[in-house]
Amino acid sequence: MTTEIVLASHTEEADPAFAAARERVLDWLDGHGRAAGVVFAARPLALTASRDGRPVGGLIGSTNLGWLHVNLLAVAPEARRQGVGRKLLEAAEALARERGCHGAWLDTYDHQGPDYYPRLGWVKFGEIPDFPMGGCRLFYRKAL
Repeated sequence: MTTEIVLASHTEEADPAFAAARERVLDWLDGHGRAAGVVFAARPLALTASRDGRPVGGLIGSTNLGWLHVNLLAVAPEARRQGVGRKLLEAAEALARERGCHGAWLDTYDHQGPDYYPRLGWVKFGEIPDFPMGGCRLFYRKAL
């Protein structure tokens, strides 16, 4: 006898049901990965850049399975084109190497300087058109 599937939506991260659902999904994925010999052990990282005591940039990411993932990279408007982003990426790459990583990846949008990452040695490996509509989401990787 088949039972009916009942779906529930938990859209607020502050909702305890959201946290419980997230943990459950992560546990299932972790168990499946371990059975295949893959152990997920993500380690977060956050880097900041400042000038004269004021923050001018930051990078949020993580390392896992031999890879650095750059989730977010931002530089204050007044500090752009001054090497802040490059220094943040280089520091993240160095930290990733110390953690045993052999590669890095990130995603960005075509309105956020798609020519920037290739100048720093990153190679485009994919894109999703119309994300956002009329634009494009771009994916880059780099060997460490």
